[in-house]
Amino acid sequence: MPPWPPGPRSPAFVGQSHRTLTASERATILSWAATGAHVDGPARKPLPQPPLDVRKGERVLEVAMPATYHPKAQGGATDDYRCFLLDPKLANGVSVTSARIAPGASKIVHHVILFRISRSQVAEAKRLDSGMRGPGWTCFGGTGLGPAGGGGSATDSLADANWIGAWAPGGTGGRLPDGTGIPLPAGTQIVMQVHYNLLNGNAPDRSRAVLTVAPATAKLTKVQSTLLPAPVELACAKGERGPLCDRDQALRELARKYGSLAAFYPAGLLLLCGRSPENVTPSAVSQCDRRIDTRTTILGAAGHMHLLGASIRLELNPGTPRAQILLDIPRWDFHWQSMYTLRTPIEARPGDVVRVTCRYDVSHRRHGIHGVPTTPRYILWGEGTTDEMCLGLLLVTRE
Repeated sequence: MPPWPPGPRSPAFVGQSHRTLTASERATILSWAATGAHVDGPARKPLPQPPLDVRKGERVLEVAMPATYHPKAQGGATDDYRCFLLDPKLANGVSVTSARIAPGASKIVHHVILFRISRSQVAEAKRLDSGMRGPGWTCFGGTGLGPAGGGGSATDSLADANWIGAWAPGGTGGRLPDGTGIPLPAGTQIVMQVHYNLLNGNAPDRSRAVLTVAPATAKLTKVQSTLLPAPVELACAKGERGPLCDRDQALRELARKYGSLAAFYPAGLLLLCGRSPENVTPSAVSQCDRRIDTRTTILGAAGHMHLLGASIRLELNPGTPRAQILLDIPRWDFHWQSMYTLRTPIEARPGDVVRVTCRYDVSHRRHGIHGVPTTPRYILWGEGTTDEMCLGLLLVTRE
């Protein structure tokens, strides 16, 4: 049975009863472990995935990387972010009702995100693809494409990130609530971003995704993905020494590994969250508030951190009489990440505030990452597995 990371302060989620143990079941397992955890036969093979849930009027749409990709990293980095253009050949519009992502080389795939791109962005994606050797193109932080139509602010792109689906270790995929879907108009194509963590080795990969889609005539309510990032500012632990313990040097290292834009993300996140990049105080707690500007129904919640993460929480209207926990994971485990669908959607009004709070345990760094020693350094928001992130994600509908 997969673990159930959300703690008791979280609201009720769909499927929760199938992944939690009763007190009696817990006692049985603890008793078995205390007596030596003896196994009376060979280990069983992992259970196959349940069959795809295809509802009346839906069809299955499968998309895969156009060719096998051999991940590689440059400049001493241990991560490779690669984007691949996938053409679902949509002559007519559809709405995605579920997305199941199957990583090819699961040992090295850190995450997969499916982005929808408009017909007007396809030419740019093809140009990036043809400009690099092998399938796809390097794409830290996103697709590397400009916004559709050339407009929209950074805040707009966070409010609607154009995600179709995502996978991270432990993710199983799932259906959107009945009556909702993610629209893909005719001519829409898909960018699959794959983050490879090469600390776990190297292997060829050909990841794919299986979607269920309903015709646009079904007129499903549009679902959007809202991203809630917070700055990460983790100083070297007491007793650690090294040139990268200096924040400016750490910023230069981010730029060297992931491109000059990566060095601007930490300042941008500080400004987004109402703090000054000129007066930074490192902290093992990262937090950011976002004000809601339109009537919103929250359908699901997820969190994302890397290997130093200790806990993550998403809250609505914290510190007020109307406070509600949207998701609370008190013991973060990088290997078990998922989107949690609320059993009862939560309504938010204009002026409400959503807060993401991440806590980190920098003592993990002393033992290395996956057994590989790490250089002491000031850790910032970064794309690598040995960097960190604090990211909340909400699935919402808006009026």
